[in-house]
Amino acid sequence: MINIQRRDCPDILKTDVDPESDGVIETKDAILYFSDVTNHQTTYKKTGARGARIKEGYSVYKDKCVRKTLLEMFQGKCAYCESKIITIYNGDIEHFRPKGEIQEAKPSKPGYYWLAAEWENLLFACPFCNQTNTHEINNDGDIEESVLGKLDQFPLVSETHRLNHSHGSLYFANRAQYLQAFNLEETERLLLNPCLDTNVSRYFKYDDNGAIIVNDGLSDLEQQKAGESIRVYALHRLNLVIARSEKIIQIKAQIKRVENAIKNFNDNIEGDEEKRTWFEGIMREEMQILKKYKDPDQEYAALARYIIDKYFDEAKFI
Repeated sequence: MINIQRRDCPDILKTDVDPESDGVIETKDAILYFSDVTNHQTTYKKTGARGARIKEGYSVYKDKCVRKTLLEMFQGKCAYCESKIITIYNGDIEHFRPKGEIQEAKPSKPGYYWLAAEWENLLFACPFCNQTNTHEINNDGDIEESVLGKLDQFPLVSETHRLNHSHGSLYFANRAQYLQAFNLEETERLLLNPCLDTNVSRYFKYDDNGAIIVNDGLSDLEQQKAGESIRVYALHRLNLVIARSEKIIQIKAQIKRVENAIKNFNDNIEGDEEKRTWFEGIMREEMQILKKYKDPDQEYAALARYIIDKYFDEAKFI
């Protein structure tokens, strides 16, 4: 997971437009729907042209302009595991705070329904992080099957400051009061968000087999966030670990090429200027190839940054 700078909100979701955006209209309609407690255990149905509730639910966040912006913002990668999605799948528009149901809350429904069209709540994710699937995991050498994936999970340190259905009614009506409650919940949020958490890569380290591990030097709360994020996003699923291990092999092979290029340059530093320039060019080219693995558009950039930075720190290269 790497930090991602959020792009400008698509017009269709903006709350400060006149006339109101489609996102605002749908959100107000959802707030009206869930103001009736008898609807709390049901799925949101929007108001149709004739005023009756129809089966179609949330739709604005699915607009192609939203998808396009998210896809470009995350450069075709999953917000959580950094796997490239778009070559084999359209990708999920993920609600960080789940809109329909909250697994940890009692009652679990309704979810954060007022955030279904909230730009800050939308991410781009792969189905293996965002949905539940049966995955293989390596449990101390034993390969086991487990149902993993985020879906409706949104764990907090405690339920003390959990937002509930009543806060939806404050979203537009009393913004200051709503934001006060939201910020209190944020202090107990356990899932890492690449658009919100500063230097999110520092929460994790990796072993040579591609396993993701809670990093050293974290506070108790930070350790809890890292551990819960690994669990909820299924960042330890076997196929993902294998993909990271293959990336490590590629990176280490390139590191070896860099070492050879540096040695060749040093061996010829006192020699013919043309020859020295030749080896310097090769060295710089190999270094650029290595650094490319760290670029934000690259698959598993956080892993690459960890492996490469660790290597240069230990090698004491400048």
